[in-house]
Amino acid sequence: MSDEWISIAAPATTSNIGAGFDIFGLALKEPYDIIEGRRIESGIIISEISGPGSEGIPTDPEKNSVSIAAAEVLRRCEADFGIEIKIKKGIRPCSGIGSSGASAAGGAYLAHILCGEKLSPTEVVLCAAHAENVTSGGFHADNVAPCVLGGFTMIRSYEPFEVITITPPEELGVVVAMPDVLVATKESRAVLPQEVSVRDLVFHVGNASCLVYAMMTGDLGLIGRSVKDAIFEPARAKLVPYLKEAEAVAMSHGALVSFLGGSGPCIISFYDKSSHNGEAIADSIKALYAENDMGCETWITECGTGCKRI
Repeated sequence: MSDEWISIAAPATTSNIGAGFDIFGLALKEPYDIIEGRRIESGIIISEISGPGSEGIPTDPEKNSVSIAAAEVLRRCEADFGIEIKIKKGIRPCSGIGSSGASAAGGAYLAHILCGEKLSPTEVVLCAAHAENVTSGGFHADNVAPCVLGGFTMIRSYEPFEVITITPPEELGVVVAMPDVLVATKESRAVLPQEVSVRDLVFHVGNASCLVYAMMTGDLGLIGRSVKDAIFEPARAKLVPYLKEAEAVAMSHGALVSFLGGSGPCIISFYDKSSHNGEAIADSIKALYAENDMGCETWITECGTGCKRI
């Protein structure tokens, strides 16, 4: 049995993206987690966790999304070995850019490689989504799907599960702003309404449809106009201080659109790389939070390719 360590980079993702609650996801180039692992005789051991927020991440393999996802891959592949795992977090937990999703996807992808890549990409996504279900209390794949597959992903159906991937426009730039506040996924889902009006449903279907079309055709202006949310962001806005002010200042400095990333608190801004470099958007949001005595970390990035071996 080979005891060679292999390393997987599992990127941050943004989900929902306007009207696509639990449906749309987008892989980012950075930040990312690094999941390392090697074969052992049996069981799953987490021997090391480092990086931002690591002190609050469980080492119990039955409670950690990396190991839960890896165990599901081993089960599906009927593997006769275990895995020792080391986790280097680059994505802070409770960030809104898929920290638990990156862990789950990275663990599933790691085990997939160690098993000789026997599973289909969709099966790897399902193994990662299983871990998300255990740790966050809901079966949703809008973060793990783009983290595994890369690009812009759309989940057509959960039963039966079907996910579609398209390549976003090359000129689509992304600014990630993470204010110094924690928003747990369970908390953010608890504030959501259980029913919506027909008017809001029509609004969401129209904008979701146009966003998919815009991603496929590279129409950046239409992307900006189609990232609209009448239901979920308004319900979560109270969880993120100065959210609307941050979105407004991003728009005033060249963003095509600015919106709440996933469950928050991250604020995502899209911009056109052919005319902007993203720095003014990032600096303006950081300045807003500094003026209100809050820290805010930013990344100027772009769409990514999903999990990969490094």
